Amino acid sequence: MKKLSLELHAELEVPDDWELVEHASGIHVLKHGDRFIDFDIAPLVTNSTAPDATWSDEDEAFTEEILDMVTGLDSKMQITYLQ
Repeated sequence: MKKLSLELHAELEVPDDWELVEHASGIHVLKHGDRFIDFDIAPLVTNSTAPDATWSDEDEAFTEEILDMVTGLDSKMQITYLQ
């Protein structure tokens, strides 16, 4: 068995009324109205070698198989205000 390390970094420009809050579950999430937003990894798969291939997570069994391989996951959110 091998170990794959995957590092993702994303920046989103979100509306000013979205807040970073602590959810009752103890994790920090974005709050938009009455919705709480968290981010996770979802593997996207294609069978095509075409440059414009469609990637999806529609194969739920395979997606679950890959997600079951995750042994650790950490996320950090920070809001910075644009000038």
